[in-house]
Amino acid sequence: MGEETDSRIVDFLQKVREKYNIRQAIFFGSRAKGKHLKDSDYDIILVSEDFRDIFFSRRSALMYDFWKHWPVEIEPLCYTPEEFEVKKKQMGVVREALKEGIPLC
Repeated sequence: MGEETDSRIVDFLQKVREKYNIRQAIFFGSRAKGKHLKDSDYDIILVSEDFRDIFFSRRSALMYDFWKHWPVEIEPLCYTPEEFEVKKKQMGVVREALKEGIPLC
């Protein structure tokens, strides 16, 4: 993970945490592995109790406001702790992120 990547994802997470109590954050995908292209997006999983009363599809949309000043995209996956517990036991992106991603908090 390069310095530019570090600063972008850390800055994003700091902004999100000003509004949401993030219990867990995992940076994953090609940027976390250092195998990204110039226009590759940033993949992050965010886990918070605060997402409980927000529809799943709306959660990610809310996160874009914390990222909007950068020219590359972010792909946030936002889960409640209970949803995350279920997802991490299933085959898929969450399980892969846990195995290969970078825990940020």
